[in-house]
Amino acid sequence: MGIEKKKYKLPVGYSLFQTMLKTNEFLNNPIKFISKSMVAFSGTYSAVLGNRKLILTQNPEFINYILKENHRNYNKSELTTKKGAKFFGKGLLFSNGDYWLKQRRLIQPAFHRDKLKGLFNLIIKSIDVYLLEFPVGKNIDIHPLVHQLSFNILIQSLFDIKLTSQMMEEIRQIFTELQHFLFKDVNQPLHRFFYPITGTETAQLKNAKRLREIFLEIISKRKESNKQYDDLLDMLLNSKYEDTGETMSNEQIVDEVLILIFAGHETTANTLSWLLYLLSTNKEATQKLTDSFHDSTIHECLNNEYLKATINEAMRLYPAAWIAERVAIEDDKFEDYSFPKNTIIVPFFFGLHRDKNLWNEELNFVPERFIINNKVTKLKNYFPFGAGPRMCIGNNFAIAEMSFFIFSFLKKFQIQASGQIPEMKPLITLRPDNVILNIKRNNNL
Repeated sequence: MGIEKKKYKLPVGYSLFQTMLKTNEFLNNPIKFISKSMVAFSGTYSAVLGNRKLILTQNPEFINYILKENHRNYNKSELTTKKGAKFFGKGLLFSNGDYWLKQRRLIQPAFHRDKLKGLFNLIIKSIDVYLLEFPVGKNIDIHPLVHQLSFNILIQSLFDIKLTSQMMEEIRQIFTELQHFLFKDVNQPLHRFFYPITGTETAQLKNAKRLREIFLEIISKRKESNKQYDDLLDMLLNSKYEDTGETMSNEQIVDEVLILIFAGHETTANTLSWLLYLLSTNKEATQKLTDSFHDSTIHECLNNEYLKATINEAMRLYPAAWIAERVAIEDDKFEDYSFPKNTIIVPFFFGLHRDKNLWNEELNFVPERFIINNKVTKLKNYFPFGAGPRMCIGNNFAIAEMSFFIFSFLKKFQIQASGQIPEMKPLITLRPDNVILNIKRNNNL
């Protein structure tokens, strides 16, 4: 007798042939395609990628199961971790298993809300300096401006030292090129066949090597100085493993620094750009927000419930992490589904956050939906930073940065919609394209 094949029950979806036929449609507009498929298959469906099974879902219970309840059975895919680690090292974003857990436990305390308070003045100063020369007028493309600011804030928070403008520009330029390459790599995978001919990947590996050299030099000089700095680098340098009491190696610190910059500035810039666009098209919400700032200091804005709700609502409609992926380590099941190990599960946060069965007025900008009894409340169908042990470690930092920026910006400027609707670019993050606004300074300034 032969060995009996184990039977699995996957969600209804696309066969291998159907998946191949629809690949171009997916690559041209993944959000549109996945959203349409979610409607057709009631919120969860399967597809086939070579010899791998995929399950895509916007079912909040399924997502919660994968990311929280049974998270030990799920890793990030090797495709993601190996590709990312190739350029940015084995930091939290691109590691799995015991090593990831060890690093997470080591670094997590540095990002506790109380620990971050020492960075607030650095963030506020960076914002104030940047806004002094912020352009005003009609048809201002806001995203590149906010992107530059978010990058500056993160670098300043990491290294509370005076970097030369030349070095800042070199770091920014390399990151821009690396991100562009990775975005293109994800969105246009067929281009990989031409890398050996064009030398594109080799060039970007040289860029990545140069970044490591810059940060290793900064770390070495910091250690030699024996000075204390109230920045993220000092927090990383002083973090010690529970079992050994040892600190990270310089190479490990560089890995984590690279990840913090890669994951931190792009997502925050995207969210702020979408939020400014939403405020420009919702005068009532903008007025309510500016009124709530009356007689408040910038530090007090972190306790402003309507500001919290406004940021939450922007992240609901335009989650920077619009999608995720996990791979089953062993066979698993959820409710009526059963699936083999190596199945790729894809939580579709964008669809979940706009599911008309879960949200009233799902496409409208309504910050009040997050406020219950005058307090912002966590909603169970809401995953702006993921969930579970792998939830974004920098969420508190991001919220503080966005709060300080919105408070300072609306104190100094008025924004109006230009009539142009930004285009969504669903790459690794949900990037906005052409956030064109009309901006003028407040009369009292």
